Amino acid sequence: MQLLDVNILVQAHREDADQHAAITEWLIKALNEPRGIAVSELVLSGALRIITHPKIFKEPTPLEEALEFIADFRSRTNVHILSPRENHWPIFMELCRSGEAKGNLIPDAYHAALAIEYGCQWISLDRGFSRFPRLQWRHPLNSSLN
Repeated sequence: MQLLDVNILVQAHREDADQHAAITEWLIKALNEPRGIAVSELVLSGALRIITHPKIFKEPTPLEEALEFIADFRSRTNVHILSPRENHWPIFMELCRSGEAKGNLIPDAYHAALAIEYGCQWISLDRGFSRFPRLQWRHPLNSSLN
C-alpha cells in the first residue's frame, strides 16, 4: 500500500500549486486502485495546517472549504487511516538516529517509521526521505523507488 505525505494532499487541493494537475491525476488513479491508499491523521492535520496558512498562501483556503476537502478525502472507501502500533516507537527512534533527524525532520522520521511498520511505500515530493535507509519511498510521478 502507498502512504501519502502532506505535500501530496496540498498539491491535490491547491489549484495554484505547481504540480496540481499531475498530482491530482496521479491521486485519482491511486484512489481507484483496489488496495487504495493510506494516510495518517498527522498528515491530514498537516495538510489542513498548510492549506489554511496565511503566511504560505496569499489567499489561503478558507477553513470550512479545507475541512470539507479533508472530510471528503477521509470518507472515501479506498482511503485507509493508519495509526502507530507497538513497533512504531523503536523504528522511529532508530530512524531518528540513523537519519540524524532533528527539529523539522522529526515528523519525517515519524512518518517513515509508520510506513516501515506497515510495509507501505511512502509517497512524497520531498527527496529528503532518502536519509532513511530502510524506507521505500518514491515521488508519485516517478515509477521507480528512490
